[in-house]
Amino acid sequence: MSHLSTIDLKKELVRVTSAYFEEPIDYLKLSNASTDYKSLLHEISGQNMDIEKGRNDIKNENGNALGTFWAALCLEDALRTRQFIKGIDRAIKDTKKKAPIHIMYAGTGPFATLILPLILRYPKEDITYTLLEINPFTYSVLQNIISKLDLEEYDITLVKDNATTYQIAPENTPDIIISETMQSGLMKEQQVPIFINLMSQVPYDTVFIPEKIELHLGLKKTDSLDGRFLKEHYTDVEKLFEVSKESMFASNPSKKQLIKKGSFAKKKTVIKEETLKGYSHLLINTYIQVYKDLKIDINESGLTVPIFIREIPNNNQSTVTVDTQYVISSEPKLEYTITLDTVVS
Repeated sequence: MSHLSTIDLKKELVRVTSAYFEEPIDYLKLSNASTDYKSLLHEISGQNMDIEKGRNDIKNENGNALGTFWAALCLEDALRTRQFIKGIDRAIKDTKKKAPIHIMYAGTGPFATLILPLILRYPKEDITYTLLEINPFTYSVLQNIISKLDLEEYDITLVKDNATTYQIAPENTPDIIISETMQSGLMKEQQVPIFINLMSQVPYDTVFIPEKIELHLGLKKTDSLDGRFLKEHYTDVEKLFEVSKESMFASNPSKKQLIKKGSFAKKKTVIKEETLKGYSHLLINTYIQVYKDLKIDINESGLTVPIFIREIPNNNQSTVTVDTQYVISSEPKLEYTITLDTVVS
């Protein structure tokens, strides 16, 4: 690809990423598109990221920022990439505002994977971009990508900063904020503190993508032991935690302050013995509403793989109590304790 001109590289990127915009989803085409997209981006960057500084995460008191190598791998999650790109495109089209609209992308990775296809598809007068990235190596690769694609003519501001503390200029608030900085179960990474920091500074009608993330306590059927992960093998018991404007930014100012400090409500879930019959495992299920009806369901992506937390014995005669609380720390996670209360017959 290195023989291609900048204009041809742009055309090739638009061609390769066209599968992300198609309806209905063709999973084989999507997989092939992700392979080609990744290959083209690596070719453009000309950078080996599989080195020590590329593999090292940036550790913070409120979670990890992925190492450059790992962030680049996210592209291989084809449905995740498609739903986010498609969701951002839909949000842009839904933004009823005089151009230009302002998009902030927090945690870009080395390629700004989720926004790059859209930069190339919209007139440069229509959108301004703020690309926010904390990892110095990732940031330098991103600078290189922007330069090699000759995107300096677009209104793109690159910012090397921590999205969990970054202060948005009041005169330049974004209309759309994007941050996909998460793993299944909202573990380890900074999705929640990024959401809280950025959304607390902007008007309530600002679109945040993903719009909603839910963690549910779930059960897995005993007869699903053949290695397949079908949706019908799982059932939800109760929602444990939600990241969304509705759940985190109520009109009560004191509640907003409480959430800003990262203090979330504890939850107690009691599952009776009869409810557990026919199930082999307790688990945490992750659901993502990217934008409106564009969603990522359980096990459709690495972001929504069920997390197994306890085996349920075949001869179970206990009521199970699960106490949970989402905690922001150097390794954010949904903390839980499980208590078995034997049923006396």
